[in-house]
Amino acid sequence: MIALAKLHAALDFVVETEQLLAGIRETSPAPQPGLTRVGQLLGEVRELLRRSLARQDNRHPVEMPVTRRQAGNI
Repeated sequence: MIALAKLHAALDFVVETEQLLAGIRETSPAPQPGLTRVGQLLGEVRELLRRSLARQDNRHPVEMPVTRRQAGNI
């Protein structure tokens, strides 16, 4: 559950950073190739995080295995 929360937080951070870079690009008088490349990398990271989250959401809960002690109490 903690890992899922961290993935969501990372995705939020990446999206916010992309928006910040877009604002910088819009207000900058000259094209900056470095910002363009960072934006591309952030887009790749965003997609990887989204895929990871999609896989997490599609997982079925796994039941804990029954131990010998627990099996004796059943």
